[in-house]
Amino acid sequence: MFSAGAESLLHQAREIQDEELKKFCSRICKLLQAEDLGPDTLDSLQRLFLSHGEAAAVDSEAVYQHLFTRIPVEQFHSPMLAFEFIQFCRDNLHLFSGHLSTLRLSFPNLFKFLAWNSPPLTSEFVALLPALVDAGTALEMLHALLDLPCLTAVLDLQLRSAPAASERPLWDTSLRAPSCLEACRDPQFQGLFQYLLRPKASGTTERLAPLHQLLQPMAGCARVAQCAQAVPTLLQAFFSAVTDVADGSLINQLALLLLGRSDSLYPAPGYAAGVHSVLSSQFLALCTLKPSLVVELARDLLEFLGSVNGLCSRASLVTSVVWAIGEYLSVTYDRRCTVEQINKFFEALEPCYSRSPSAAPLLPCQVSPPGGHRADDTLTKLASRTKI
Repeated sequence: MFSAGAESLLHQAREIQDEELKKFCSRICKLLQAEDLGPDTLDSLQRLFLSHGEAAAVDSEAVYQHLFTRIPVEQFHSPMLAFEFIQFCRDNLHLFSGHLSTLRLSFPNLFKFLAWNSPPLTSEFVALLPALVDAGTALEMLHALLDLPCLTAVLDLQLRSAPAASERPLWDTSLRAPSCLEACRDPQFQGLFQYLLRPKASGTTERLAPLHQLLQPMAGCARVAQCAQAVPTLLQAFFSAVTDVADGSLINQLALLLLGRSDSLYPAPGYAAGVHSVLSSQFLALCTLKPSLVVELARDLLEFLGSVNGLCSRASLVTSVVWAIGEYLSVTYDRRCTVEQINKFFEALEPCYSRSPSAAPLLPCQVSPPGGHRADDTLTKLASRTKI
């Protein structure tokens, strides 16, 4: 059931001739710019595309720009519109052929729907992600997915600090975060808040660790917790898509990002454990896709293993890294592998996995990597390759 205004537009869409499409799109643009933007706009636009197919997409760049710029920013907290919007994008991807870059660059805005409406939108985004993932924005998107619970917290604060509106979402009224509300107005953090709320891909990445600490009181919010639970599933979908477009250089960058972000996550309850489980399995998948990764990133892997503080909290990822070293640090996979490299890894791992009680806490020996592989198996493999 549509409003009188929407029904009028839909009637025109049914009767419209090809030469009139441009004028009709112009009317839709004006409606998108109206102050009372609402679901009627999306319903009308969706019916237009469905009724007229590819012809309706001609000369409609302005429609797409408004569609992806204003609606997510202003209506992310409307559950019905969020679902309709994402479903519209998912079901009409074939009409985005000439505007796919616009859709892909708008992923930070689309993630506002996801951050506020997880888990209901999770399955819709899993279906949409393959169309959004692009080699040029993959790293920025991965950072955004890892920071999704933080975005939820910021959106919550944004609504709490906004003037009273006719429709306000429901919150956990037991939550009190006056310090977070004050931080939103602090000029010192404005740059980070603006980056997190950016409407389009910026081509850059920002470390949001200061916001993670600042917004820690929001971690107990039910909406933030629900978003955190959805991220592991979204990460799996992301990696399934990105491996189809990633070249060797991007694979290396993704692996480094996994290592670097493993100790820089928003402190929502249980969030780190769920994310680390995905990162560990995906690190191994990247190594399987490109075995030479271990040799090419040897220095970075040594630095990772040398950062003793926090390794125990990343047990699954550390174990995957150690397994990959034992499996792929060999001339069999990369002729550039040297005895010197192997010796460095052996020297780095041997003290950590010695039987000395004082050394035992350094690495999570109790965690079993794939196939029941043990940490000392890696040392045995490395020793055999250098005849130590």
